[in-house]
Amino acid sequence: MASTNVVALIICIALCAPLLSMAMATATFPCCDVKPALDACKNFAMHGGACVPKDCCYEALKLKNNIIDSHHHTIAACHCIQDAAKKLPHINAAAFASIPEGCGILLPFNFRLDMNCERYNIFYD
Repeated sequence: MASTNVVALIICIALCAPLLSMAMATATFPCCDVKPALDACKNFAMHGGACVPKDCCYEALKLKNNIIDSHHHTIAACHCIQDAAKKLPHINAAAFASIPEGCGILLPFNFRLDMNCERYNIFYD
């Protein structure tokens, strides 16, 4: 009887651990981690220009390489970027959307005001 309880406990832990780790990963991602990229790209996203500024590209690349390291962080970063973009007055949607490609960076989501961060098939898992 005791061995049955131990087996049930092990099965419960095995089934619940992934859910707990997902919740913890999402809960521990602060939007301030993407703030340097948002700050560096803000003027370009609002006014556009001939090319994306180097500091914007540098911060976007750091975001990709250092911050977006899991499926859940990617979704959280997507939401942070989208929320910040929606708060910019008079955002230039075309300039905003061109940032990753203009920097030569492949991100698992597009920069669009209407992007659905939950929909993307993120390539980290």
